[in-house]
Formats: sequence, C-alpha cells, structure tokens
Amino acid sequence: MALPTMSSILDLSLNTQSTRSPEESHEAWEQCKDAGRKLPEYKVVVLGASGVGKSALTIQMTHHCFVKEHDPTVQDSYWKDVALDNGGYILNVLDTAGQDILRALREQCLAAGDGVLGVFALEDPSSLDQLQQMWSSCSQHQKQWLPLVLVGNKCDLVNTSGDADTAAAILAHKWGVPFVKTSAKTRQGVEEAFALIVHEIQRAQEAVTETSRNKTHQHKAVCSCGCSVA
Repeated sequence: MALPTMSSILDLSLNTQSTRSPEESHEAWEQCKDAGRKLPEYKVVVLGASGVGKSALTIQMTHHCFVKEHDPTVQDSYWKDVALDNGGYILNVLDTAGQDILRALREQCLAAGDGVLGVFALEDPSSLDQLQQMWSSCSQHQKQWLPLVLVGNKCDLVNTSGDADTAAAILAHKWGVPFVKTSAKTRQGVEEAFALIVHEIQRAQEAVTETSRNKTHQHKAVCSCGCSVA
C-alpha cells in the first residue's frame, strides 16, 4: 500500500497541546535550520509480537493515517521531523519483525537504537507474555542502557480494563518504565507514546553526560602521584 504524501514536520510537545498553526511550526523549523543548528536524531525501536500493530502505530505517527492491512514487517525505517519550541528533533523509527525467526535482525535494530517502544495488544494478553520474552532475551547491557516505554495498543477494541491492562500496569511498575495505552486506528495516545520515549532517551543521555563529567572532574582533581589537587 502506498503511503500518502504528508508534510515532513510534526508539531509535538510532551503532555501539552500545541496551539501553533502549521505555518507557525514550519516557520520555527526554518528559523532553526537558518541558525545552522544541527538537530538531534533519536532512534526508536518498536518491539513486539506479530499482529500487535507495531507498523500501524509507526505509520500513524509518521504519516497520520491508519493502515488496516499491512504485510508482515521484516525491517522498516521511518523518519519524521518533529518541531518543538526549542527547535525540535529528527525521529527515526525502526519497525522490527515480530517473528522469532528474524530475531537476529531485531537484535541489530536494538543495538542501533536509542530507546524502545515495547508494544503489545490490549485485547490479546498472550502478546504481553511474548513481549516479556523478547525483552528478557535482550542483553543485560541493552536492558540497562536502552530506555523503554510499555505500550498497550488497540485500546479501541476493549471497553474496560482487562487482564492485560492490569498485568501491564504491574509489569511497568516492576520494570520502572512508563505505560501508555494507544490506538493506531483512532490515534489515541500515539503521539504521547513517542513523546514519552524521546523524553526518556533525553533523560538517559543527560545522565550519561553528567556521569562522564563527574568522572572527568574527579580525574583532574588527582595528580600523577595520587595527591589531590585544587
């Protein structure tokens, strides 16, 4: 299915509603480019079992449309320019395969990613179990350094909080990660999910920078003989 041509600029803010018009967003984006600023790029890996709506979520985010039928993904990449008051960023979404036979490709994406959207279907509790198995099979380094947001997709297909919803909330608390419910069909929670993972990536990168800065400061505070210096 051919995807529609859309503007490459999305105005997105975390937990806020934008009141800027598309023209104002485009103007802010152009000012950022004219100032010669290099926009940061965040690589988000979409992880989950087959059929949970990973591709539909990604396409809804990047192209503002719902794709009901989609061929099973092997590995796809999507880009989106996201405009914010502080200039914005480039969102690179890596849509991974849910089939276990393509596990090696999935691991390559995780190795290249900055953060993960762990997706399961709210109307299919078994998909949450499959997601847990996928995440547990990741290396300890990936689980330690890759920020994760748990995403319960297809919320439009469930009327009340079911077993998967409750189990996901418990799991999110156990893992210490955000949990958001989405619908790729209605777009509910889609922008919030991607904004959350970018926010988590930024926090993780700031923490790494701060740790590196502290180590550098401690190193400079000790001379070659081991004496402390001012």
